[in-house]
Amino acid sequence: MTDYQGNFIQKMKFYRKQAGLTQAQLAELCDVSNGTIGNIECGKTKPSFDLIIDIALAMHIQPADLFKAESLPYFREEGLTNSQFEIVRERLDTALHEAVSKTLSDIKFKIDHT
Repeated sequence: MTDYQGNFIQKMKFYRKQAGLTQAQLAELCDVSNGTIGNIECGKTKPSFDLIIDIALAMHIQPADLFKAESLPYFREEGLTNSQFEIVRERLDTALHEAVSKTLSDIKFKIDHT
């Protein structure tokens, strides 16, 4: 398994769980078998381009989110467990999302009032 495939699998599992989906639920949303999602998540098979898009849409993320390079290497080096690392990532993702939303609201307000 390549680093890229491992990164994809890790992100797919993370976003699936963040969306509150089981493998079976994700499979149903993507119109594939339960085994297909399981095989992708354990690295036995690689998804097609179309399936990557379906997976991302089902989890309400952009397909590129599944391929982004690790953005928090510092926390990995600090020896956090995977679950601790995912909590840090989730909180940072939430903070970033809130900051972007506020910035977009501020911009829209300025545009509407000029």
